[in-house]
Amino acid sequence: MRWLSLVVGCQLAVLLTAQEVHIPLNDGWQFQQVGKEQWYSAEVPGVVQTDLLRHGLIPDFMQGSNIDSVQWIENEDWVYKRTIVVSDSLLKHGHLDLVFKGLDTFAEVYINDSLIGKADNMFRTWVWPIKSLLRLGANELNVIFRSPIKEGAKLRDAYGIQLPHDNDPTGVSPYIRKAAYQFGWDFCPRLVTSGIWRSVELRGWSKARVYGVDMRRLDDPASEGKIMLMPSLEIDERIRPDVRLFLDDSLVLSGHDGSMVRSKDPAPLSATLEITASDRWHPRGRGSQSLHRLRCEVLLKNKVVSTWEESVGFARAELVQRTDTVGRSFSFMVNGQAVFAKGVNLVPPSMVPISDGPWQDLVAAMVRADMNMVRVWSGGVYPPEAFYDACDAAGILVWQDIMIANLPPGTRTFSENVGWEVADLVGQLQRHPCVALYCGNNELDVAWKNWGWQSRYGLHEEDSTMTDHHYRDLFTIGIPTALDIHGAEDVPYSSTSPLSNWGNAEGLKSGDLHYWGVWHGDSTFSSFKNNVGRFVSEYGFQSYPDSAVLSQYIDAKELYLGSPAMERLQRSYKTDRPIWEAMERELGEKPTTIGGFIEGSQRAQALAYQLAIEAHMSAQPRCMGTLLWQLNDCWPGPSWSIIDYAGNPKPAYEVVKRLYTTTP
Repeated sequence: MRWLSLVVGCQLAVLLTAQEVHIPLNDGWQFQQVGKEQWYSAEVPGVVQTDLLRHGLIPDFMQGSNIDSVQWIENEDWVYKRTIVVSDSLLKHGHLDLVFKGLDTFAEVYINDSLIGKADNMFRTWVWPIKSLLRLGANELNVIFRSPIKEGAKLRDAYGIQLPHDNDPTGVSPYIRKAAYQFGWDFCPRLVTSGIWRSVELRGWSKARVYGVDMRRLDDPASEGKIMLMPSLEIDERIRPDVRLFLDDSLVLSGHDGSMVRSKDPAPLSATLEITASDRWHPRGRGSQSLHRLRCEVLLKNKVVSTWEESVGFARAELVQRTDTVGRSFSFMVNGQAVFAKGVNLVPPSMVPISDGPWQDLVAAMVRADMNMVRVWSGGVYPPEAFYDACDAAGILVWQDIMIANLPPGTRTFSENVGWEVADLVGQLQRHPCVALYCGNNELDVAWKNWGWQSRYGLHEEDSTMTDHHYRDLFTIGIPTALDIHGAEDVPYSSTSPLSNWGNAEGLKSGDLHYWGVWHGDSTFSSFKNNVGRFVSEYGFQSYPDSAVLSQYIDAKELYLGSPAMERLQRSYKTDRPIWEAMERELGEKPTTIGGFIEGSQRAQALAYQLAIEAHMSAQPRCMGTLLWQLNDCWPGPSWSIIDYAGNPKPAYEVVKRLYTTTP
């Protein structure tokens, strides 16, 4: 039995133990298609597609129409293996845990032919104790990945209701905890991956370890400005460790005699700190980005056996939703100051987002444009820790969607899976002051009410009622409860985005708005001025990347108007028609060359964003936010991005930068 609480101040009667160790297991992997004989070297983090490509077993799926020729991979099973060599000293640890920080998605994990666990969620960290299965010397670790399509079909068939799947012809994506954009979206093709997509380690520890510090604002109005710090520990039965907590090298908690420094509360499990104005973190343009080093040490007989140390920040974000003379507001306050949100929506930086660098580059691009908020869209993946560190340092607020972009099945298993996912997410993000909002999903409420899904997918009577009921259970009860339980009760929550629908006057009066009259509704650019919501969290217009970028991915002979290769790049159901019409209507141009078309598409996009942002900013304080769709691309084709797949800013980026940097 282990305790998941902290008990301090008791005399220890334990032997000295080794310090906690983290042994990387990213090297030495091999992979194989199940049913085949040949093994190949594998790279971890990675996925099957990148490993196959590295060995020349498939064509480069980013080139030409090759993406269509690799779709078979999603229907196969794959196995990864490596050897773990275990020494005497390693076996002296009381616990040896195998930690996978990302398994994509349906995986069975074996040590020496013994099944230790199964994974079914791309977004979770999976931890299994394996000491009892390890032997001195060589041990074989195997991970079998089952076809996400076949496993998803089993879940769908068991559920008995076909849920909406506009972007997925197989119809299995709503049942799977996996990145929705991989099944195809209107800015990218389909590439359904499998693999060990984040790092792996073997963790050794004995008797007690610290894995974080829970930070919560006190609810008592008299305690405004006070933060409670509670070390999170894993402790063996009958073990009483000493604990020390340091903030910027100042001791704020010591468990040796039950007393605490800088705390008026005698409770032994926490330290209560007074946060002054100079201690606080502020978004860009509102003050400094004060960050602090927080370190927790666990000691047994005066020997440090486990340490956790990270940067932290203290900020109070509030989502203001008040009934007023217009309708219902939607705005952010940070540390008591109203903030007009100037920012973007973010999609994954590639079809296989396995490295930190591109995420950090996107934060740098936001900084150059003086943005102060980014919405991490729910159809992608949760960014790596380095992304949030960069946002902390830059003063960029993060609107964090939960990764749900399809109507979910109403099963206990699915809901519990999401709950553990939320627990992992909060554990990762709680220390980051940049996180200003958690949002349950993308567009599912407005889609259910306005997109005709009931008729299209035959969801009538009992099926419709049940789907609606399960939706509300998850997004209005399940997710917010999980957020609160696991330490995010201080961060605002919205069940969905948008809260209001475009296309009617009522949608402009309350909540956040995705305005898609331009592009999806074929409206003129002037309609941006007449469709300003209380907070516009999505809007946009497409353009193409430069021909120099396109020529890296399609044959130069196919760089002409109407070529099959150019048509394949366009993933929107609207095709290029809105671009042609806008160039003629807004610019008075009708290009006859591919160069003229690309350049005209970019100038039309820049004009669209200029008119939209000017309209949103001039409507303050009625409108308190503008988040354009979208910052970046994961694919070298046309999209609403202002930075292309190669990282080059489009003309629209420079327009956005000028407007954001000249307006407070």
